[in-house]
Amino acid sequence: MARFHHLFVAACIAALAPAVSASAPAAEPLVPKLSGCLDQHEIREEVAAKRVVSQVVALRAARGALGGEAVRARLCRNESGLVYAITALKRDGKVVRVYVDAQTGKVMASH
Repeated sequence: MARFHHLFVAACIAALAPAVSASAPAAEPLVPKLSGCLDQHEIREEVAAKRVVSQVVALRAARGALGGEAVRARLCRNESGLVYAITALKRDGKVVRVYVDAQTGKVMASH
């Protein structure tokens, strides 16, 4: 009887393992792949034309999502448009990267 119990438990674990591993990557937001960043002149043009939110809006969104202090912010291109890539220092001392959609000002992902 004990052997049957061990086999049953092993079969259950084997049956659940693919479902757990398949669902794990979906839980993490996709980090955008950046293809190049704009210089200060290009950023001013994009903001003035109202194609993107200002850097201040992006920094507020990042701070609201993670807390901590922004160390660096860049406006970069990716496959779907422009993204603010913000490097922040959290209160616990960890450095994180936050990605904010430049058109909407909403946090897309962080890591």
